[in-house]
Amino acid sequence: MNSTPSPPSSPPSRLTTIKDSLMVVILAGIILFATERVLSRLHEVVVVVLLSLTLVIVLNPLVKLLTHWVPRNWAVVIVVVTALLIFFGSVGGLLSVIVLQLQVLAKQLPSDIERLTPLFLTFLKNAGIQLNITQIKHTALQHASVVSTQAIHDTVRVLRGIVTGVVDTVLIIILTVYMLLDAPRIASSLKHLIPSDRLPAVLAVEQTVAHVVGGYVRGQLLLSLIIGVAFGLGTAIIGLPDAIPIGAIAAVSELIPLLGPVIGSLLPLIFALLNHPGIHVPEVLVMLLGIHLLESDVLGPRIMRDQLGLHPVISIIALLIGATWLGIWGALFAVPAAGIAVAGIRAGSGAWRAYANTVPKGPESL
Repeated sequence: MNSTPSPPSSPPSRLTTIKDSLMVVILAGIILFATERVLSRLHEVVVVVLLSLTLVIVLNPLVKLLTHWVPRNWAVVIVVVTALLIFFGSVGGLLSVIVLQLQVLAKQLPSDIERLTPLFLTFLKNAGIQLNITQIKHTALQHASVVSTQAIHDTVRVLRGIVTGVVDTVLIIILTVYMLLDAPRIASSLKHLIPSDRLPAVLAVEQTVAHVVGGYVRGQLLLSLIIGVAFGLGTAIIGLPDAIPIGAIAAVSELIPLLGPVIGSLLPLIFALLNHPGIHVPEVLVMLLGIHLLESDVLGPRIMRDQLGLHPVISIIALLIGATWLGIWGALFAVPAAGIAVAGIRAGSGAWRAYANTVPKGPESL
């Protein structure tokens, strides 16, 4: 009896594709909910580990490149020491510039206050507002003890935060060094633990995570560089002093989610207020508006879409969810996590369709 060849399988319908995608999204949502309940109690540990893994993903290609000329141990030392020198050198240079500008501001502030106070009082008088300076001083002295007590509590809280930050930084450096040193052995051990038929899928996931995180870091560095150059050129054209430090601070602050653009905008505004405010403040506001529109409407969406394959709306929603859930750390990891999730949903949907096509659908398939 001759067996008739089975007709070629037709491509899945749109309804089938939507159903498979919804199944993957529901399963991913259940997994994410369970993970959130567990990780919410380990917030600081999760942040340290994620930052270490991010540094490993970023620095490991450089280590692999150097292993062509030196042993891996020396390659790790060279890459980590160079990265630390660049980071702390940049932070130290920026802090020195900020301290210098604060000293200049402290010297100019009394004369500026003395010069602006009569103008301010005259303006209030013309507006029909009378201020009792003696009463204001008396009220300020009454609240001085409350303010000093609050300042002590704030100082203790800031010192505790500094100590925690230093400890976390040391832990991140140690974890990064150990994972870079043992990366080949860790990868080999994981490959032996994974069944051979599942190994290609796991390697695909690893490559996807590395691609998304690396693309996010490259995109953020490129965006911060462009914003820093724009700030430096803008302040130089306006005629404000220290255009290079302003651009450098704007570039570094651009790496900070949510608060970064605000921090980068403060310095040129302060300089504009101290140097002919009637002329420079409107110019600086126009410059900030132009740079913000360039970043939010042109550069940001295009760079993130090219590097992560994410639609700008998804990036914004992920940023809001991350900031609401974990604050600034959630905002930092929200966009790459969304990129990984979208890539995982696409891969999972494809795998689900492939599995569904292999399952017999009834007697008519025999």
